[in-house]
Amino acid sequence: MRKLFFMLLLAAITTLSGLAVTVNNTSGQLASKVGSNLNITALTVTGTMDARDFVFITNSLPELTTLNLSGVTIEPYSSGQTLYGTITSFNGNAIPRTAFFGKKLTSVTLPQNLEVIGFAAFAGCYQLHSITIPATVAFIDDYAFSGTALTSVEVPQSVQVMGKGVFSRCESMTSAVINSRYIGDFAFLGDVQLASVNVSANVNMIGRGAFNGCTALRTLNIDPACHMTRIDEEAFINSGLESINIKSLGVGTVGEWAFAQTQLSSMQLGDEMTVLGTGALAHNPQLTSVTLPGLSQQSGTDRTGNDGSNPRRSAPGVQRTLNEISAYTFAGDGQLNPGNMLKDGVSTIGDYAFYNVSATIDTMRLPASVTYLGERAMAGMIGMQTLKTNAVDVPALGSDVWAGVDQPNVPLIVPDGTVGEYKAAEQWLNFFFGGGDYILGDVNDDGEVTIADVSSLIDYLLSGEPINLLAADVNKDGEVSIADVSSLIDMLLGNNAKKSLKNLSLMGKPKPATSDVLVLSTVSMQAGDTRKIEVALNNDEHDYIALQCEVILPEGLELTAVNGIERGSNHGFYSRKNTIENNVYTIIGISDDLAKFAGNEGNVMTLTVTATEEYGARNAEVLLTNVMFVTPRHQVYLADDALGMINDNATGVVEQLTTDKQIAAIRYINMAGQESEKPFDGLNIVVTTYTDGTTSTVKVLR
Repeated sequence: MRKLFFMLLLAAITTLSGLAVTVNNTSGQLASKVGSNLNITALTVTGTMDARDFVFITNSLPELTTLNLSGVTIEPYSSGQTLYGTITSFNGNAIPRTAFFGKKLTSVTLPQNLEVIGFAAFAGCYQLHSITIPATVAFIDDYAFSGTALTSVEVPQSVQVMGKGVFSRCESMTSAVINSRYIGDFAFLGDVQLASVNVSANVNMIGRGAFNGCTALRTLNIDPACHMTRIDEEAFINSGLESINIKSLGVGTVGEWAFAQTQLSSMQLGDEMTVLGTGALAHNPQLTSVTLPGLSQQSGTDRTGNDGSNPRRSAPGVQRTLNEISAYTFAGDGQLNPGNMLKDGVSTIGDYAFYNVSATIDTMRLPASVTYLGERAMAGMIGMQTLKTNAVDVPALGSDVWAGVDQPNVPLIVPDGTVGEYKAAEQWLNFFFGGGDYILGDVNDDGEVTIADVSSLIDYLLSGEPINLLAADVNKDGEVSIADVSSLIDMLLGNNAKKSLKNLSLMGKPKPATSDVLVLSTVSMQAGDTRKIEVALNNDEHDYIALQCEVILPEGLELTAVNGIERGSNHGFYSRKNTIENNVYTIIGISDDLAKFAGNEGNVMTLTVTATEEYGARNAEVLLTNVMFVTPRHQVYLADDALGMINDNATGVVEQLTTDKQIAAIRYINMAGQESEKPFDGLNIVVTTYTDGTTSTVKVLR
């Protein structure tokens, strides 16, 4: 009998002292149910519990690692006795504050009808790897899971309030799904491995410092149906964020330093935004472009309430915009190009707003609405090459607005009629004022507009060679680009088309002459024919990258095309008919990479000419005049006129040169019959001998 008693006693002790204990509890009785066995590692509780039972677990079960409360109902408890801190009254369906703080828990199953997870309830549970938050939870208090080993979490839609730092310092956290009403302050602060975050349509706000220091976070996966009113200060500061799409979310406020010190390369802000806080996009080394909101029509509900709730009504048709660039907003964004960033409606540019934004900026544009630039607002913008303001009233300035900027060498473009006011204003007066001091299109500042300006402009676009940026903005769009090259060519052709040959020949400053010449082939044609006249460039003195000339055709011939061939095959050729004199055309030839005309002799272009039915000349001449060549150093040389012959060939045999012939030698013969390898003054007969033994002759007037 005694032996049986000891066996039963041993079995009971084994049950109580084993790893797992199950208790059907009544509120306040857990201590008596468990008894003296305090080394259990796994506990399952059913029935009811209250704060007294949680105190027992907190204080008396140091080895507990697994806790299952799925079958428990937590009842309210109130007494004059303080249980946690100074708290004497506890709600039902709530995990009390610090209930499991610092415990060895590795697994917890929460009650199915749980509503509240209290302050720091699981904080410091450094072995807690997973938790399932029931869909009944409405309130998660501050730091509830801070410092745990959670690797992932899903916050249910039922959560209406998320306190501070709920999942902060969870350094093993890699993913989160957030369905709650908003993401609380410092929610994931310092979660250095957090790389995947899914934000549901239910979320309408991201709290202060929510993802501060999440260095592995590259982007947020945001439901397109999400309507997010606020992103609070420091929300993503010092994170690894590379991209985020908030343009269509309806965000009205981005708080101070919200996206500072990230890896963002671009950012688009929606037109609903009215507040962009201090330093919101500062110190982003990869940031190159930002799209700011412009004026928008707002009607119906304005959803920019400060707390992200309780939408208020606004009058239909009210215009809303971002009217202030706050202090430090873009400070330190070294690669940012804000040239066309500021929209109408911006009135204030705060202190240090663009401080040390040092990237090359063709033209920094200030809209007409700007009235004030703060202290050092654009200090350190050493890459700004032109400043253009549309403000008719000179904006007021803080101190040292452009400190470090080489203002005397930066042109300032101001509205018509306001030069005097800007020249008299402190700090503004230090810029270079263009006004009438430049000629539009005179890119190289030599006092005239020629083909050399086209080559200088292309050189600037390719290599950044200094030019007059005011003159180079030919299309007046506020920046210098490839579009200005085509505009400048169009200007040259248009200007020439409106001047007589006499005026063209007298245009500009005297230029050095060269013995290098253009040579035209001889062709035969009759009425109705279309022929190609080949034009060769013979240049022993210099290399050339561009040419310009006028072509004079006989009556009844029309120039229908100009194309580069052989030595000019890499060049583009442009032509325009003169509106003053009949049958005169201007031709320009240049490449978009400033390539040289290869070699020293050979064809560079073909002139396609068509004879109308009225053409009846038996022999006629084609004249190239006002010939200019441009060297790689953008020097312009004037060349002699060139003559080409057109013969009437009744047999219809065309005597024009073929493009595969190579030049063997060139001789110049004057009217006295003397020969030379260089042209004589006056009329020359140029005899070109080809490698196949054939020759061609043209007249050239030097």
